[in-house]
Amino acid sequence: MRKIFILAVPLILSAHSYTYAGDAPTSAKSNFELDGEILFDSYFQSGTCFSVANPVDVFEDELTLASIGSDLETIGFGSGNTLNDQATMTFDPDPCGGKDENNINLGFSKIILSGSGQLDNGLLFKVKNTFDVDSEDFSPEFALEGGFGKLLLKEDTSAVDSMMKGTNGSGVKTAIDVIQGGHITTTSGNHDGFSVVYFTPSFGGLEMALGMNVNDNNLGQDNSNFDTYSIGMGYETYVGDVVLSLGGGIEKATNNSETLTSCLTTDLQKAEDATDAASFYDGLYGGSSCGDEFLSAIGLDLMYDNYTISTAFTNADSENSDSSVWSVGVGTSVKDVDYTIGFTQESLKYARNKVDGSKVEDTSKIISLDATKPLSDNIDLGLNFSNAQTDKMSQELGAGPESAWRAGVSFTLGF
Repeated sequence: MRKIFILAVPLILSAHSYTYAGDAPTSAKSNFELDGEILFDSYFQSGTCFSVANPVDVFEDELTLASIGSDLETIGFGSGNTLNDQATMTFDPDPCGGKDENNINLGFSKIILSGSGQLDNGLLFKVKNTFDVDSEDFSPEFALEGGFGKLLLKEDTSAVDSMMKGTNGSGVKTAIDVIQGGHITTTSGNHDGFSVVYFTPSFGGLEMALGMNVNDNNLGQDNSNFDTYSIGMGYETYVGDVVLSLGGGIEKATNNSETLTSCLTTDLQKAEDATDAASFYDGLYGGSSCGDEFLSAIGLDLMYDNYTISTAFTNADSENSDSSVWSVGVGTSVKDVDYTIGFTQESLKYARNKVDGSKVEDTSKIISLDATKPLSDNIDLGLNFSNAQTDKMSQELGAGPESAWRAGVSFTLGF
């Protein structure tokens, strides 16, 4: 991330100087435009504090202390392994840390700076930098467009992410951590370094994209975890009065450092060090992606008159856990107010079964409503509501499935 940030800041700063260069001799300087957005977010939420399972309940339900070695071997860890018993485990009994769950939050959410300009040779370039206040992360990007198509440099993206359709109504903010938090459009191989994506020109409504992650390994140093490549495809056409947009793709991330054996060793250590039921299950049954990863995604938008129906499905497989997300959304506009209703279902399948052979799977379901209205040329008002329910295997011994809701108001200020 830092590599791109160092690259993008000079680009944005230099672009900013173009705006005020009165004696600019080239069309690139005279045509450059710089703008930005600041997002203010205020929200109220409830249902975030819930009781959690204690070590004795979790351990004794999953494993037998007297036969811990054979139980671990039955699960799939092999022979000769052991695990601390529940007497040595300390789980955090209060996920809210003593705070009131009914809380009101107010503050900045995102700050976005973007600019674009045209060079003398007709090429269009764009720069953008997004600062997420919550995660304290910068996300810079640079794009170059022309008759050849488009070239994009950006962090944590892929050809799949760039071409994906049908995701309206998914990925909303929720009061509690859900399984995925939206569609899976990149593998772990795109989480380090930055991505280069090439888009072909559109031919009869068909467009393709090719992407790869640029990391230390690609630059000649053999110390990268992944070699990552992706391909995306999009198609748009008319069917009578209906506009059909289809998009998705696949991504392959080959892991250069993790093997099935090392994944088992890492998972067993996670279970050993667990301080809550979720972490114990994650390690014991393999709830995190590990090793090679393969992502497939497809989405569809149907637009008729003032209505849009969106649906999408994404699936990510690894040598450990597998994840999938399905969503459907309906959007319309009434008197300058844009409405979107969405439903999302997410699933996480663990790598290993329980001792008795039953499967381990977590699910989440999210219902959301979003409304946006422009108050002026530079100010948009947004209202959003979401209800999220997660059903985690680790919660079966505690309070069971948990449900929480979030209601928010946002202002987007453009400048």
